[in-house]
Amino acid sequence: MEKRFNKALAKNIGESLRKIRLSQETNLTQADVADGAGISTRYYVYLELGQRIPTIEVIMRIARAYGMKLSDFVKYFEN
Repeated sequence: MEKRFNKALAKNIGESLRKIRLSQETNLTQADVADGAGISTRYYVYLELGQRIPTIEVIMRIARAYGMKLSDFVKYFEN
């Protein structure tokens, strides 16, 4: 079975991640979020650019890096 990359989904996730990061009062950088989530800065940048789709585990780790509950965090992904 061939895995397809859903560009629209990746773009939506990336835009949402960027919106969350820029809306936080803590003024976190991409490197700060990546470090808090235990992922590389490069990978986080790819996520924000819509070039990768994170696993649910990575989404959970990013939410924790923001100090947010997963249920609150995923609300940002709704259109």
